[in-house]
Amino acid sequence: MLHKRGMPVIELEAGLAYEFIQSLIIYHEHQWHEKKDYEYEIGESWFENIQATCSQDVLEGLADLTVQSYSARCWLHSWSHLLGMVYDSPAPKDIPALFSYLESLEPLEIRLYWLGYYQRQMRKITPLDVILRAVEGDEEALEQFFKTALPDSPFAQERIRRLVALDGEAMKSTVIRLLGGWYEQVFRAQEEQIRPILERDIEAKRKLQATHTPEKFMELATNGLVYGREAGVRKIVLIPSFLGRPWNEPSTHQDVKLIIYPVADESVTPDRTVPPAQLVRLYQALGDERRLRILKLLKKRSYSLQEIADEFGVAKSTMHHHLGLLRTAGLVRIRDDEKQYSLRPERLSNISALLEGFLNNSE
Repeated sequence: MLHKRGMPVIELEAGLAYEFIQSLIIYHEHQWHEKKDYEYEIGESWFENIQATCSQDVLEGLADLTVQSYSARCWLHSWSHLLGMVYDSPAPKDIPALFSYLESLEPLEIRLYWLGYYQRQMRKITPLDVILRAVEGDEEALEQFFKTALPDSPFAQERIRRLVALDGEAMKSTVIRLLGGWYEQVFRAQEEQIRPILERDIEAKRKLQATHTPEKFMELATNGLVYGREAGVRKIVLIPSFLGRPWNEPSTHQDVKLIIYPVADESVTPDRTVPPAQLVRLYQALGDERRLRILKLLKKRSYSLQEIADEFGVAKSTMHHHLGLLRTAGLVRIRDDEKQYSLRPERLSNISALLEGFLNNSE
């Protein structure tokens, strides 16, 4: 179903199983990015606590199952693919429902999820029958899969070869055991803190959705993500996350666009004596001369990351860091299909009101 303007219908869905998979994505992203380009508001202590309390058997076992590769052709992340598994699992999208669904799956089906068979981006560059035969271990198909999707990722290629060579039932048992270990040792203790936050945010977003156009609602809910229409996407599902703040985690599962978005500050804590995280992010972003000059540049028109980096004569990685801070502060928007950055002028006019509101609050 498409909105009359061409925008796919937008649905809201919350579930602790999504946040459970998010915790795996976040942990392994943090391990992957040495420069910590993606800093999470949960802070380093969250990661340090996992290292201190989670058994090496679970951590090393999950690391061995992790497939990550980033290139101009393809973005492959095995844990992100499992968001689609949560979407396919029955309501109420909690941990028992996810594990029950996982138990019901054939080993081949688990591998298909794992290696991106249901990812729309993957299907654009590699024929479905090739991905299927590759997952089944066909050597010729594996070579074609690597050539089209992962030509410059020898480490990911080797890990995929090893995973598809494993006995299917043994791999399934290992996956269930390791996910169970992660739940018991890492996620279970956080459930009761996270559950009401997600519930508050989904309720607030439903009210917001009722008063805005789909396009504006998308931008407001995601703190600056502008959706660019994609052929074949019939529905967008927005899913709140506490652990993933302040970032969005987009993923396309078959014909559904899943966007894990950061919950709003007011959903996290009702304590109005604490400075809102959004206010802190705003002033951190503005407290740098280069970022102020970036905002001035974006007032002219939208720019790509490369164009902005060229304007300032810096590496894309350096500019990506600055734009990341501006994005999480809500000062710039990004169009997800073209990766074009533009200014959100309405946010600039709200800065003083946000500061004044905190200073004048007497509660």
